[in-house]
Amino acid sequence: MLLSLFSGCSDDKGAKTSEKTTKEERPLIIGIVGPETGEEASYGTSVVEGALAAAKRFNAQGGIAGKEIKVLHFDDKSNIEMSGKIVQDLIAQGVIAILAAPTGSSTFAPVHLVNESKTIFISVGSRRHLKGSGQYVFRAAVPDELATEDLIKHAITDLGYVNYVLVTASDNDFSLDLSSMFKKALDKYHGAIKIEADTYDSFTGGHNIKAVIDRVKKSPDTLHGVIFTGGATEAALLAQELRKAGLTLPVIGGEELFSEEYLKGGDAVNETLLYTTFSADSKSSKMDEFMKDYGKANPDRFAALAYDAFMLVAEAIKESGSTDTSKVREALINRKDCAGVTGKTSFTPENMPIKHPIICKIKKGGSGESTFVLKQ
Repeated sequence: MLLSLFSGCSDDKGAKTSEKTTKEERPLIIGIVGPETGEEASYGTSVVEGALAAAKRFNAQGGIAGKEIKVLHFDDKSNIEMSGKIVQDLIAQGVIAILAAPTGSSTFAPVHLVNESKTIFISVGSRRHLKGSGQYVFRAAVPDELATEDLIKHAITDLGYVNYVLVTASDNDFSLDLSSMFKKALDKYHGAIKIEADTYDSFTGGHNIKAVIDRVKKSPDTLHGVIFTGGATEAALLAQELRKAGLTLPVIGGEELFSEEYLKGGDAVNETLLYTTFSADSKSSKMDEFMKDYGKANPDRFAALAYDAFMLVAEAIKESGSTDTSKVREALINRKDCAGVTGKTSFTPENMPIKHPIICKIKKGGSGESTFVLKQ
């Protein structure tokens, strides 16, 4: 068996920090924290499965000088207190790095613990910013700032889409952030927002897509697309209402639209432009390896990002020739354009990811199934 796998968490180990964390050299162990049960279990299990698939390949290819990297994973049950105990336990065991599921309890609660112990900590797929969270905290995801730029650049320079409707769902904090990013991208590439609308009605406390459609219909300007930054279900409704009103404008949005909820919107979602971290339709040797190693149908982006994150840490350990986390961190920072299943990854000296998305266009085939035209 290539891996040593553990489940559960020792409370007395979690209550204290071992002297191991103060030593330069550590055992070849990478930990994982995230929910494996409960409502958010899909996030944690995807990260575990992706990392284990990567570990199996890496160890089978010789590991670190013939030694295997062990993987320890624990269920934090989406509980902040449990997350803290698990991270304390992993630190006590001297792990080199901890991969965290993209949930609030898993990603943000342990930040002070990992920085104090100089344990590398990578949040897998978190949309929320971790900038300034400490020298040892990383985020493995496509930055939405870069992704919105890439998408708008493609839409304007390659497709000639210049004039836009920007629709926000202002009761959604991420929608507000994403709208701000799209505005910056449009300004950079000389696009124009002709209509700015909001699906959220602050007077009723509900959503009013019809009011948005009415504004679009009355526009005196030629429009090329509707940028929507809210959730997938509402995006599908917006696309359907646009179609019913006789408006053939493509919807343009972020990774939230790369989901079953949105694709169930029928013919109305045809021609949608979006960006994503991961698509199994993207062909590469790394994708072939990942799909074989993962061994299950329909992996999500969190599994793919966890696979890449494990490989990034493992290769940094190998390159640094050490398990001293300061040297492993330096190797992570210095390695550039590391090819993975989710594309090329680099990190800035401040630990921020430099990573570009896959650009997709939804195209309905004769059978009604969705296929994607990809631009990487």
